[in-house]
Amino acid sequence: MNAAGLVRKWRSRYKESILLKRLLAVLSVDILVKISGILLLPVYLRLMTQEEYGLYNYILSIIITISIVLNFGLYIPLSKFYHDDTDPVKRGELLFTVSTLLLAILTILLLPVYLFHWDYSIIHFLFRNPIDYESYRVGILLAMVMTVMNFMLTNFFYATEKIRKLQQYNIARIITINIACIISLFLLRGTGSVRVRLITTYLAEFILFLLFSIFFIRESGRKFNRALAGSGLRLALPIMISALFGIVINFSDKFFLEKYGSFTRLSYYYLASSCASVIPLIFASFQNAWLPLFLKEKDIRRNIARTNKLLLRIFAVFAILSLFIIIFLKIVLTLGIIQPKYEQTLYVLPLILVSQIFSAMVPLYSNYLIYFEKTYITSVTGLILCGVSLGLSLLLIPTFGVYGAATVSLLCNLTYLVLYYFIIRSYTKKFLINETTPAGE
Repeated sequence: MNAAGLVRKWRSRYKESILLKRLLAVLSVDILVKISGILLLPVYLRLMTQEEYGLYNYILSIIITISIVLNFGLYIPLSKFYHDDTDPVKRGELLFTVSTLLLAILTILLLPVYLFHWDYSIIHFLFRNPIDYESYRVGILLAMVMTVMNFMLTNFFYATEKIRKLQQYNIARIITINIACIISLFLLRGTGSVRVRLITTYLAEFILFLLFSIFFIRESGRKFNRALAGSGLRLALPIMISALFGIVINFSDKFFLEKYGSFTRLSYYYLASSCASVIPLIFASFQNAWLPLFLKEKDIRRNIARTNKLLLRIFAVFAILSLFIIIFLKIVLTLGIIQPKYEQTLYVLPLILVSQIFSAMVPLYSNYLIYFEKTYITSVTGLILCGVSLGLSLLLIPTFGVYGAATVSLLCNLTYLVLYYFIIRSYTKKFLINETTPAGE
């Protein structure tokens, strides 16, 4: 086939593929987000000291990790139930019920923590190195709430297939947050760059959330459905429990690195993680585009075939991408675009990249647990991984520092992938056997 024929074939497949259209629409913006983040890294590294960069990212890790729990898994019933009914009234009830549940539980949980100053005990546990928490307290609360709200709004755009609105939202966030942060850090140098960047980022997020949440409000109903709330909580609860385990699994490497090291060591680890974060970012876009289509497909054999193809393609694409990321970091360090003091990042980066590839492949299997409504399995696997993560962290990080932390992340994600492979293989095999066995036999 000649080149023109290949182009025509690709265009034909693109026009027919809902997944490809949706993925390219979202991915184009997400790539812009990540490219802007990588290009601006040298700017932020020069506007912040190495210790401040390490501290800021450690605080950000805490915020993101806790926020995953604080969405209480309610994005799952939103994605699952939205396509079960085409009636706009029923869909409006779903949106109102989920959002009301989220706000109520969030208020009940966070209000006493901050009123009775229990958050000080949490910070004392999370930090060995001294920090001026009082100056970050308001910023951290704002950041946690906005991270949860942004996640749910983004999930709403995906579930309702408002991809154009999602693009506009993400582009607005890229431009507004980066401009506001760079100007604030430059003008307020010497006044605590961690606090300045934290508050500026999430004030900008808050303003943009208010502007774009109008699309959610327009579609939301005004009736709380108790039955729907009960079904949603039953589906979401195992995901929330899994997220609790995820605190240990995803955060233990940073936690022990801070306990046995310094914010300077953390800066190497976080710079490598920032470079590698292009992989989970791209995959998250793919997953958000893929999951609604996966759940809508009623032919399990077709889903299995498509998943197997996707696993191979994702591994190949991310392996090639990882090589380019390593080369890119080497070039910017050699040219002095990023200061030589961050050179140790280059040696830990390959481990983190491999870890992120394994991590990206896991949701393609865990999607089946939502499909079969067996989300409780995530709690069981989460408990197993908690033990693995804690054991490896205590064994490797005190001795090997950032290399130990990267190895812990890699081994945990590999274990996750292997566990889900065998679990889903067993479930799909049983499902296919039951499907082909006549009733009564």
